[in-house]
Amino acid sequence: MKVLSRTSDGLKRCYNVLVTLEEVEQVKTGKLQEIAKKVKMDGFRPGKVPLDVVRRLYGESVTAESKQTAIDNTARKILSDEKLSISFNYVTDIVKEDKKGIEFEMKFELIPSFDLYDFSKIKLVKHTAEVSDEESMKILENIRQSAKNWKEDTKAKKVTKGQKIEIDLKMLSKVKKHKNEKIENLEIVVGDETLVDDFWKHLVGAKINDEVEFDINYPGNFSDHVLAGKKIHYSALIKKIFKAEEFKMDDEFAKTVGYEDLGKAKTWAKSRAVARYEYISKDIMKRDLLDKITEMYDFDVPSNMVDAEEREVVKQIKLEAERLKKEFTPEIEKECHEIAIKRVRLGFVVAEIAKREKIRVSRNEVVQAIRNIAAMYPGQEKSIFDMYYNHPEAASAIIGPVLESKVVDYLLDKISPKEEKCSIEELTAIDEEPFDFFKEDADKKPAKKTTVKKNEKSSVKKSDAVKEKSVEEKATSKKKATTKKTVEKRVESGKSEEEAPKKRTRKKLNS
Repeated sequence: MKVLSRTSDGLKRCYNVLVTLEEVEQVKTGKLQEIAKKVKMDGFRPGKVPLDVVRRLYGESVTAESKQTAIDNTARKILSDEKLSISFNYVTDIVKEDKKGIEFEMKFELIPSFDLYDFSKIKLVKHTAEVSDEESMKILENIRQSAKNWKEDTKAKKVTKGQKIEIDLKMLSKVKKHKNEKIENLEIVVGDETLVDDFWKHLVGAKINDEVEFDINYPGNFSDHVLAGKKIHYSALIKKIFKAEEFKMDDEFAKTVGYEDLGKAKTWAKSRAVARYEYISKDIMKRDLLDKITEMYDFDVPSNMVDAEEREVVKQIKLEAERLKKEFTPEIEKECHEIAIKRVRLGFVVAEIAKREKIRVSRNEVVQAIRNIAAMYPGQEKSIFDMYYNHPEAASAIIGPVLESKVVDYLLDKISPKEEKCSIEELTAIDEEPFDFFKEDADKKPAKKTTVKKNEKSSVKKSDAVKEKSVEEKATSKKKATTKKTVEKRVESGKSEEEAPKKRTRKKLNS
């Protein structure tokens, strides 16, 4: 092996290397010896076939593989001997073959080296907003308006969509490991799309005391493996019909959300509002910190990593263009390239800080992050979790954002921000800056450029919606017996009753 020449261009390197025929032959002999250990041939005991016989039979078939193996072995040895850290992998191309051996070209890009700055000197602003009683009451009001106060409707003549009904559900099919089950006083909402096979459709038009027979087709991934993929015959006796009425803002409503009276419910709402805006304030500060770190560095980054990152950025922006029915222009594409460079550079800085401060992502943190993502897909939690957990490439995409968050939290502990008071409206405006590429309102003035963090699936708005939704469910549910809950799990698909509203949060793409 001999390195004939070395050329460089920034982080890019190109080596011309010669592998001798002797080195290729050594690799070829090793492969033939492995074949000889396994080959079976009449007249010879297993593993005792002479090497020259194996060479005559298999020599030509392993020649090309031996050449590539010799090239790869040589490339890895060069990287090891010269202690080179490269991004992605090297690329090799054969230049020529002659009596001297095989000359090949080896191309790769180095990981950049740089010094970390003193981040404690970064100046940050912490926006603090005082939460008024009126603002905190909005939380309770939103719950009150969306919650349903079910009252028995004795005047209802038949079952219609939007009602809640009480039924006795009986399994008529005989299923192995299942007894013929009868669930009394089971309450379902007519129109609830989370119910398996939308079986409520069979009950529309039925009257009190009617008994309706129907089939439920269980999906193949249903949680109860005995029922998964089967068609089961049921009957349902209609017992009661309920209509939805609006709650009044009083102690009765407070009890439905888990509090003794309205005063304590208001106290809870106040604490939730304070926590919400503290979260927004910290999130803004984190984004500002990442922006300032990005501005501090200007080192070269591997073009192959930039290309991969740019594809992700372009994908995000094109989805936004499609949503807003806007054109993805060459100017926007050029800006995507600049954003990709900043994101790759920031990734190196974050990784270096984590290395220096020994910040690591634990297995439990990865699992929890995957669970958080899976929770966003009601009814598909298991398949989403398995997709990430059982595939290393998918799981690795989780580690980056988790590590970045831990590094940012570490740095914020080292920085003393300056506090600035502002109104709720001002804080919200800072957090909800318009998307820079496509203005939804052409009359609005261009705002400071903001974009969306890679792989960031959560926003405080969505987080709050999910938490408030859990309280709504308390308000709309009655106490049920343990056996009844067990059966409800069996007849429901596992989706949440009502998906939390998905509000797009505009984060900075160059972060």
